[in-house]
Amino acid sequence: MYILETPRLILRPPSHSDELLLHGLNSDPFVVNAVRDGVYPTIEQSKAALREFINHWQHNRFGLWMLFVKDEGQARKFAGYCGLRCCGLCLPEDPNNVEIVTRLHLAASGKGIAVEAGRAVVQFAFEHLKLEKVTAFIRPSNTRSLRKNLKVGFSYVGDRIYDNMVMRYCEVFPETAVEIENLVILNYEEQIVV
Repeated sequence: MYILETPRLILRPPSHSDELLLHGLNSDPFVVNAVRDGVYPTIEQSKAALREFINHWQHNRFGLWMLFVKDEGQARKFAGYCGLRCCGLCLPEDPNNVEIVTRLHLAASGKGIAVEAGRAVVQFAFEHLKLEKVTAFIRPSNTRSLRKNLKVGFSYVGDRIYDNMVMRYCEVFPETAVEIENLVILNYEEQIVV
């Protein structure tokens, strides 16, 4: 498992102690209205989502990172999550597809945090996982997410059915991705500066 560090952010794999952070994020009215159609989750649903995050990391060696904004060089403020996920059952025609997923608190939105995190995650996907492409599925009404992904280097391809919904489908490739300067990737044994 890897930790990503950018000039402003620290992205670390999830742990079981993140239950309340994830539930707070999923219960943020900004998030509820943007991705949950106004339905607030239960704590049990947030715990189940966290278990899925951790299991994804264990089975794939990558996943969703918990995203923190640095305060004087240290991780202080939880902003949300950003990372990579296998689409699996949501996209039966392409079960090996890997998508970027980002979710931020309202307080972290509109500050370039999602762009910085997205660039780091995509750079990791191409340089360390050697993926040929990363995709994004965006609700048509989520213009913030579409703008963020364009700044990361994604291109809009067209609409596709994803998890029984019509979504904006975008792709990014190694040659179109916008890299982030000073990305630090930490693993258990070494620190790599990119």
